[in-house]
Amino acid sequence: MATKLKCWIDAARLRTLPLSVSGIIAGSAMAFNDCGFNGKLFILLLATTVLLQILGNFANDLGDFQHGTDNDNRVGPQRTLQSGGLSVAAMKRGIIITALLSFVAGIIMLWVSFGFGTGFWVFLAIGISAIIAAIRYTVGSNPFGYRGLGDLMVLVFFGLATVVGSYFIVAHQITTNAVLISLAIGFMSVGVLNVNNLRDSASDRLSGKMTIIVKFGTRFGQVYHLVLCLSAIVLVAISLLNGHTAGSLLWVALPSALLAAHGIKVFKADDVKTLDPELKKLSLTTLLMSVLYAAALLV
Repeated sequence: MATKLKCWIDAARLRTLPLSVSGIIAGSAMAFNDCGFNGKLFILLLATTVLLQILGNFANDLGDFQHGTDNDNRVGPQRTLQSGGLSVAAMKRGIIITALLSFVAGIIMLWVSFGFGTGFWVFLAIGISAIIAAIRYTVGSNPFGYRGLGDLMVLVFFGLATVVGSYFIVAHQITTNAVLISLAIGFMSVGVLNVNNLRDSASDRLSGKMTIIVKFGTRFGQVYHLVLCLSAIVLVAISLLNGHTAGSLLWVALPSALLAAHGIKVFKADDVKTLDPELKKLSLTTLLMSVLYAAALLV
């Protein structure tokens, strides 16, 4: 039992979960700053978003295993199906259960926010699309992640949908700052994917997974990564200066410095196969940035 539980925890990829939490923290902090705090919606937003990310991670494990991407040539941690820790049938059941849980949590969240008004049905359609996209990222024939669309998917769902969506669900409006921070969180989340793709580019190429790195090369990926990191820093600064004093930038000085240092390290790396530890660092830096951004707004 303990071994199976560990396999499920490994398949959930806990080190990536700060990404979804980051977007909810940033979006909720802006909503709190503008119209007050709603504890029920905050908890429901967290539950729905984390469940969606776990669903995506389960589906990614299944899809990469079925496409032969998780093989002995892969540099990163051995995946759950690849190691034999879980069966394909068990993973499919896990995907179905997690999809249902995320759907139920989302339905409750939308009802609390909108009742059964127009917003409920609009966001219900978005939520169903998110569930389908999480599964179709690597599962099935010709999935998004194998056509070089993974970066766009991450930007949309971890950035725009999570931050702007969480803000709108509480505040029922969209602001410039919400869009700016959604792009910042989105760029950092894309960076996590990019580190993963840099690390696994050789095995991805052999298995036909056409990531941006496979299409344009490692050096392009390193430059691209630095641009993502620096752009996120600039967007956070612009957002804080839009309605706050320059002193508010001190709150995000530490995560900005960590993000810049991380971007430079990836940019200068001679061997991208050694970058796996940077994935966790960037994920946690994204969380730190969102927490301190929230503090800058509220304090």
